[in-house]
Order: sequence, then structure tokens, then C-alpha cells
Amino acid sequence: MGPWLCSPPLPGPELGPSILVPICHKGPFLLSTGTVPSEPPSACASDPCAPGTECQATKSGGYTCGPTEPRGCATQPCHHGALCVPQGLDPDGFRCYCVPGFQGPHCELDIDECASRPCHHGATCRNLADRYECHCPLGYAGVTCETEVDECASAPCVHGGSCLDGVGSFRCVCAPGYGGTRCQLDLDECQSQPCAHGGTCHDLVNGFRCDCAGTGYEGTRCEQEVLECASAPCAHNASCLEGLGSFRCLCWPDGYAGPPLPGERDGDHISPSLHHLKMVGPSVPQPWMDGGTQCPPASGSILWFWPQTSLSLGLVSPKGPTCEEDVDECLSDPCLHGGTCSDTVAGYICRCPETWGGRDCSVQLTGCQGHTCPLAATCIPIFESGVHSYVCHCPPGTHGPFCGQNTTFSVMAGSPIQASVPAGGPLGLALRFRTTLPAGTLATRNDTRESLELALVAATLQATLWSHGTTVLVLRLPDLGLNDGHWHQVEVVLHLATLELRLWHEGCPARLCVASGPVALAPTASATPLPAGISSAQLGDAAFAGCLQDVRVDGHLLLPEDLGENVLLGCERQEQCQPLPCVHGGSCVDLWTHFRCNCPRPHRGPTCADEIPAATFGLGGAPSSASFLLQELPGPNLTLSFLLRTREPAGLLLQFANDSAAGLTVFLSEGRIRAEAPGGPAVVLPGRWDDGLRHLVTLSFGPEQLQDLGQHMHVGGRLLAADSQPWGGPFRGCLQDLRLDGRHLPFFPLPLDNSSQPSELGGGQSWNLTAGCVSEDMCSPDPCFNGGTCLVTWNDFHCTCPANFTGPTCAQQLWCPGLPCLPPATCEEVPDGFVCVAEATFREGPPVAFSGHNASSGRSLGSLSLAFRTRDSEAWLLRATAGAMAGVWLAVRNGSLAGGVRGGHGLSGAVLPIPGPRVADGAWHRVRLAMERPAATPSRWLLWLDGAATPVALRGLAGDLGFLQGPGAAHILLAENFTGCLGRVALGGLPLPLARPRPGVAPGAREHFAAWPGTPAPILGCRGTPVCAPSPCLHGGDCRDLFDAFACACGPGWEGLRCEVHVNPCHSAPCARGRCHTHPDGRFECHCPPGFGGPRCRWDGWAGGRGGLQMPPGTGGAEKSARSVDESLPFPDPRVLICDMRRTV
Repeated sequence: MGPWLCSPPLPGPELGPSILVPICHKGPFLLSTGTVPSEPPSACASDPCAPGTECQATKSGGYTCGPTEPRGCATQPCHHGALCVPQGLDPDGFRCYCVPGFQGPHCELDIDECASRPCHHGATCRNLADRYECHCPLGYAGVTCETEVDECASAPCVHGGSCLDGVGSFRCVCAPGYGGTRCQLDLDECQSQPCAHGGTCHDLVNGFRCDCAGTGYEGTRCEQEVLECASAPCAHNASCLEGLGSFRCLCWPDGYAGPPLPGERDGDHISPSLHHLKMVGPSVPQPWMDGGTQCPPASGSILWFWPQTSLSLGLVSPKGPTCEEDVDECLSDPCLHGGTCSDTVAGYICRCPETWGGRDCSVQLTGCQGHTCPLAATCIPIFESGVHSYVCHCPPGTHGPFCGQNTTFSVMAGSPIQASVPAGGPLGLALRFRTTLPAGTLATRNDTRESLELALVAATLQATLWSHGTTVLVLRLPDLGLNDGHWHQVEVVLHLATLELRLWHEGCPARLCVASGPVALAPTASATPLPAGISSAQLGDAAFAGCLQDVRVDGHLLLPEDLGENVLLGCERQEQCQPLPCVHGGSCVDLWTHFRCNCPRPHRGPTCADEIPAATFGLGGAPSSASFLLQELPGPNLTLSFLLRTREPAGLLLQFANDSAAGLTVFLSEGRIRAEAPGGPAVVLPGRWDDGLRHLVTLSFGPEQLQDLGQHMHVGGRLLAADSQPWGGPFRGCLQDLRLDGRHLPFFPLPLDNSSQPSELGGGQSWNLTAGCVSEDMCSPDPCFNGGTCLVTWNDFHCTCPANFTGPTCAQQLWCPGLPCLPPATCEEVPDGFVCVAEATFREGPPVAFSGHNASSGRSLGSLSLAFRTRDSEAWLLRATAGAMAGVWLAVRNGSLAGGVRGGHGLSGAVLPIPGPRVADGAWHRVRLAMERPAATPSRWLLWLDGAATPVALRGLAGDLGFLQGPGAAHILLAENFTGCLGRVALGGLPLPLARPRPGVAPGAREHFAAWPGTPAPILGCRGTPVCAPSPCLHGGDCRDLFDAFACACGPGWEGLRCEVHVNPCHSAPCARGRCHTHPDGRFECHCPPGFGGPRCRWDGWAGGRGGLQMPPGTGGAEKSARSVDESLPFPDPRVLICDMRRTV
């Protein structure tokens, strides 16, 4: 067989030479040079022993490796987890690569991160490994305790308390009535017992209330005795005696004075003993003087009583010692048919359902039967004086007994309608309106003292009240956009010294917006009311145009026929903005009878159909300019605007100047717009403006930038081209619609065919301007190669290339249209060539090697991507090393993803945290490994698995993968000791060619990764082991291929990895009652006892037969045996087990 040969050591997961392990193979072995040795190496010439051992040749031509004295890294000189690497030829030489946070030759020194005193505000700094930690004092927070904590941010003060922030504390200033550190305590004002004479104290917020009931006292603190006699409760000149909480009436014994008794009429002679009449309150029951009778103790009444006759003349009040309590007549439920009862003094009112009426809702209302109200109106039945009738509730815009009068009319702007109404009514205006105008007066009413106006201001309602020419109150509602062309109902009325404005609108809370305010009108000269007169009203004004309806002035309805002959009835109008009359993106404004187009610049005209002409500067390379003489200098502020289009990064746009010096200058520099004034700082607009698109530029300047402005304004350059050089030379491009403070500076005369053009400012001269925005002929000479067609795209060109070419000038050849790759490989275009990419299958074979010696070192290799699927728990996916200090690897370790990068530059490297995500599941996984900051060295490396939104950061820092490209680049090994499939593998965006091109096709990319000579071609396509051919599942089980694993779906009665275990279905006791019987085919049958039935004997009270199972009654009379319903029985699901074909089953 031949001797054992050892290949160069392979790095382990940590990429450190301290764990390098020689890999030995039996017989000839393909070395990295691609040569096969013709004879085994001799003795110790090849220095075969590992570091730390010595080689000793034997007589038989072999060698032995013996231990040597510990030297260099063997003494473990590096501390705190540092990496030890042998250094130079000296066996004792080494170098320690420290982990972050330590330094020194042996990494023995802990770096004190607190030495720079990073913690603020007296915080304590704690030194940790590679970091520090600040322990903040009370009141401060943040990484370095730099932020003062706002203790008031959490709103600790409740009940309206104000919070005062302090350092590490807060203080609450409580609202009246509250206390405590957080104002959480409601202060008990009753604690001081403020209520006198036994009154009951009730605590309130910031106050108290004394309940003086039953004490005989009143007042805020029950401090005043109630004088019951003050209300003169005793009639007929009787004397009242005060008591504590009561009174006593002393009546005249020999008759009375005053009005007649209840029930007494002139001439009546009820009794000769009227001089014995007495009045007694219930609070002083006593024997009567003559009759010896006694007032009932709890009668609750005051009686007029003749003791000798026992005659009650009447009940003065039904309840209470002074008849103060009213009887609730609704307690007897007098209202019928669902009516609602409301109690009144000595009576009640019934609110009846719609179809019932009368005092007690006992009368069915029939007035609306056969009514003649119009269809849009609502009939309301009425029952009065025993007669049934109805009234018509009219819809908006109509009036009259049968809604036959129209109350809608139109109002034209500038033609207000005058009216008059009788004076003396409640001051107010009520109406409905619709309009598209945002402002205008709807209605005004005037008399000799007050005036009231209802108007639209900025599309919302405003009511104004004047008194004797002085503004008393202005009310305004929120902005609801009432100029939407819809009907809106509004009312403003003065009632009880309060002016109230109401709007019914769906955008208001509860569909009603209200604004109100108190009114203090000036007193009149006389206390007597004014004589009846006339109040005037005006509808509309010079600005309002729209429609009104249901107009009421001081409560009086204004009908259109009473307003004059010129009133236009109804509300007929045409939508002004439908269809849209404005073009070029103009917005249409409906002005009720006409429209206005707001045109975007540079368009103008009634419908935005016209355009202010542009001027082309520098066409063909000839210098161009324009100059304007300003008759009036702008100030104190200036706004300059224009439309700009250019592809030139520099050039003078405009300049203010006088005869001797330049003032404010606006120019292009490096594609950005700059503005400079003498003696002031430059203003730079953000972004680039030289992209060939049209931009609107607006600049505003203050007084400090307008000093010595000058009366001349030069545009596009100066008359002499050399004078423009300090600002980038003459401008080349297009300028359009130049405006100074909104006034137009024309490059060419504008036609005077409409009034919508902007006002012009000053006159000007121009040199070599071309009307319109004209492009240079960029296709002459033709810039397109390989038969491409050139198209001018305003000072630029576009080449339409043939099928096999691409690029701005069609100079780059496309290879993939020629199908250079054989299926199943696909072609992928790369710079200057193509690569054949494909999925490939590997079966524990030798790795596939690639080299990047042809890849340009100018390309940044800051990323790696790889797709794979496997069930291997230990395998290399990709690895490459360039000496001891540079390498990259991805692997499967213990079924999880592992990986690391060491990019040289003396860095310790970055490693994926262990354990990584599980990947040995046979599914496709896609890994992307990339630098967080590709331009930085070192940088963190981030790993995305299967397109995860959040990457995993590798521990440590590393540089890029530049060691994989250029001459002497490291070899890249794929699929070493690997079983599974690889998909697309790419480094720095360049894919590795797992497949080779079609024979005879020209070579691929000039800059690419190529397969190392002699590397065997992988099996294209992803194919797992045919685990289901032949099927490993027994007893008719269904085999499912799970990529290098299988699962058996077993039939009834079988289970196990390969359906080899027989299952007795009766072991699970499927029958609720009775006996279970097993059939040879794996089914079972339940034999139910009498009185039970169903497939599982669960149905109770069933008079079914014995043995074969019948369906219960009510199922259509059909009977089925258990065998006929076996398919519906809930057998346990087949057990599905995954088998790894690489292990013994």
C-alpha cells in the first residue's frame, strides 16, 4: 500500500497554529502543488515532526519524533486568553496577540479604561475588561452619567399638581385642596370641625359643605338660626312664636282678620262658633281648647278645624309642616301605551309615543290618515280639544302649511339683497347656506342700537355683535372647510346676555359646534321699551356668492317673493372644476360662478396652457449673458427664484453689481449652488443641481446680505467671459421664469394676450441667448460602439445596444445571451466576462479548490455568501488560509454553523459565537458574511442566515479578504469532508465557477476566481441519496425522501421506524363500552352492550341491534356496519420518524 504521507496542517476553528493537526493519508497524495511524489520522503529531510518535537532518523530509513524541552509558546507565556504565535526562526521566539482590554509583551497588563476619567458629575468609574462602567450618583444617567435625569418626566404629581425638577429629586406644588409628596392626598377640610350646632360636615376638593338639616340653623357653617316665622307661616293675623327648628301659631280666640277661609264664600254661615277656630302645626300637637281633641301626631298636615263640629274645610298642603313638599303624581303611572310621565306642581305631563295622544296617552292619533303633506315632508298628528288634525314638518328649503313655499334663493357677489323685519323680536340670525368661496358676509341685521353680522372668514364661521357702532363680541368656530359646496345650517342668537353661535355639522362633536360669550350691552337712555319699529337686514355683500335658504332675522322668516323682483329663486349652478380645466398640473379653484387655475411654474394663462419661455446659455460653446437695470432697489429683504437645468458643475448664475464692484453673487460650484455677499459668509444649498433635470431654486436674503447691492443684475455671466472666471466661468444650461420678489425678469418679450402673466420688473439686454431649452448634439460624433444607436437626452446621450453588448457606449460584451453554460448550470454576467454557476452535490470526496490569482487586487473583498444543505454534523463548507495570520472559514460543527475571519494586519480575528444556529437539518440555508464597515480596518464582521433581518456579530475584529486575490493568493477549498449540496458561492460579489463553460466557448471573465488545475469537477445539480429506492418501509408503508433521510408513513396497525412493529388497535381502548375486536387488516370493531350504539358505543338510549353497529335514529333510517365506516374512524396518526442514511438503520 505504501507509506503514510502527511499533508500540510489544516487550521482548526480558532485559526490558531497552536491546534494545527497533521492530516495523514495512505499512499500517494495530491499536494497543493499538483505534483505526485514518485517516492516517499526520506528520514528527517522534510522536517516532519510537529512543533515542540524533534525528528530522529532510524536505520530502516524512517524517523521518530521525540519531545523537546518546552520552548516558545509551549511555556504558555501569554496571559488573559491571548493567542501565542511562534515568531521567526528562533524556537524560543513568540508573539502574544492580546484580547481587547489587555496589553504588554505577555498581555499581562490590564488597560485601565478609567484613567481618562470618562464618568461625569462625580460618578464612580469601574474598570472592566476592554470597557468601563460608570455608577451614576442620584439624579444622573447615561453611559458616562452625562444626562441629568428629569424626575418630572414621569409626571409624578397627580391631581393637577405642578412638578419642580431638582438634582435627584423633585417637588410637587399641589393644587388647592391636595397635599402629600405627590399631591396624592385629598386634604380633609372637615378635620377642624367647621360646622357648628351639630351640622354634618362633608369634605370637598379644596373645601367643605355643612349639612344643617334638623339643626334649626343655616349658613355656610350652620352658624345662623333659622327664623321659621320669617316666612309668615301663620294665617289670618295669627302670631308666630319661634322655636328651635319649629314655630308655633297663636290664633285669635274671638274671630280672625284677613281673607276668608278656604271654601268660605260671602254669605256663607257655616258655624256660630268660628271664634274657636285654631291653626296648629304638626310639630306642636296639643289638646284643643274646647273640644279636647288632639291633632294626629304624624299627619303631616295643617288643618283648619272646628273642634265642636269636627268639620275639615280643606287641606292647605298635602305634606310637610308648612306644605312645602309636592306630591309626585307620576307614582301612579298615569301615562298609558308606553308614555313617559314628568311630574309638575299639582299635576303631571305625559310624553306620548308618536301614535298616541291625550292627557294620559289614551287617545290613538289618527290625524295623519289621508294627509296631504308632500313626499319629502313629515306628517305630525295633533289632538286638541277632542279634534284630530295634523301639521306638515317641511324639509329644508320649503315652508307653508303644505310646504308649498320655496325658501331657497341665490346671491350674487356685489349684489346684496336688502330686507326689513319688525323690530322688537329676539336678536338673532338663522339660515342655511352653500358656497365655494372662503370669505364673505352671509347676513347682517341692524337697528338703531345693535348690529349682528354672520360671515365666512377663511372658510369658517364668524359672528360679530356691535352696539352703538362699537364691537362688543366676536365669536369664531373651528376651521371645518365650509366652502365645500354643501349645505350648512347655522344660527347666532342673543339670549339672556349671552351671544351663542351654533353650527350643525358632521365634523362637530355630537354634530353640533357651539361658541358663546357674555354680552354687556350699553344701557338705553330710557327705561321704557322702544316703540315697535323696523330692523333692516342685508343678505350677501361684495364678496359672497352662493345660495341661502330658510333665512330668519330676529325670528322672522324671509321668503324670496318678499325680497324683490330681482331675487333668483332656487340654487342652480354648474360645477366650475368638473371636468378639470387646468392643464400641466395646475390646481383648479371653484369660485362659484367661475374658476381660477393656480399654475405651477413656469406655466401661466387662464388654464396653465402657456409657458414662460426658457433661455439657453452657452449653446455650442458660445458665451451667453443677460443684463437688467433695476429701477428700484429691493429691500429690506429679497427673494430670488428661477428654474434651472444644467449638467455643468460650475458657472455664474447671476450677480448684482454697480459700475465698480460686484455685490451679491449666485453661482454653481462642484454641482452645488452657492450665494456670496461681500464681507459675509457663503450660503450653500444642499444637494447637487447638475443632474440635467429641471429644478425650482428659491433664495431669500436679509438686509445684511443686500448692502451695496447695485442696480445692475447680470445673468449667466458678464459681458466679458474673463470677468466670470472667479465664479466658475459663464453658465451653460437653461434658466427660466426668473423672478425678483415675485416680479418677472423676462429674457424674451411675453405676449400680451391675457392678464395672468406675472408683472415685469425693469428692462434688460441679452447676448447669444437661444429661445427654449435646447440641447447640444451629443450624438455627433457617434459615441456608441458595436452598432449601438445614439439618442440625445438633453446635453447627454443614450446608446441602445445590440443583444450581445451593454454599457453606456455598448463597449461591454454580454456573454450570457450566447448560452455558454450547459444545463443545469446558469450563466451569470461579471465584469468583462461570465461565470457558470450551479448547485453541486458532494459525497465525502476531495474538496474543490479555487484560486483568485486573476482577480484584481483593486476589488474590495469585504463579503462572502454561500448556500448549502446537509445533514452532516461535522464538515468544512469553505476554508482558505494565507499563512498563520490570514484566513477565513465556514463549517458545520456539532450540527451548528461555525465560522471565522482573520484578515491579517496583526489582528486577532473574528469568530462566530458558539454554538451557532443549527443547520444540519437537510434544508437549504443561505449564509452571508460581510464587514460592517468595508472601508475600515479593522471592522466587525456580521453574519446573516437565511435572510434574517438582524445579523449576528462575530466576536472580535478583522480586516478584509484581500489575501484571496492577486498573485500568490491563497487557495479556496470547498466541501471538504462534506456530504450534501452547495449552491451559489461568491466572494466580494464574484461567484465561484462550480460549473465549466460549454466546450469551445471563449474564456470567462478576466477578473474571476478559477478552479485550480487538477481539481475534479463536482456533480452538478443537488441530489440526495435515493433513500426510497427501494423503499425501506415495511408492510405497505409510504416512504418520503427528506434529503439523505427518509420517513415512513405507516398504514393501519403498524408503527416503528420502518413500520416493523405490529400495533393492536384495541390496546388504546377505543370502545367506550362493550368489547373491542381486532381484524387482520389492522382495523377494529366495537361490539356494544344493549342500549348503546355508534362506532365507539358512545350513544346512549339506542334501541339498535346486537353485533353490527347501526346508526342512531334520525339519520334517515340508513344502517351501516362498523366495517363500512372504518375510513371515518379516528385512527392514531402514523408515526413519522427521520432516518439518517449515513448511519445503520
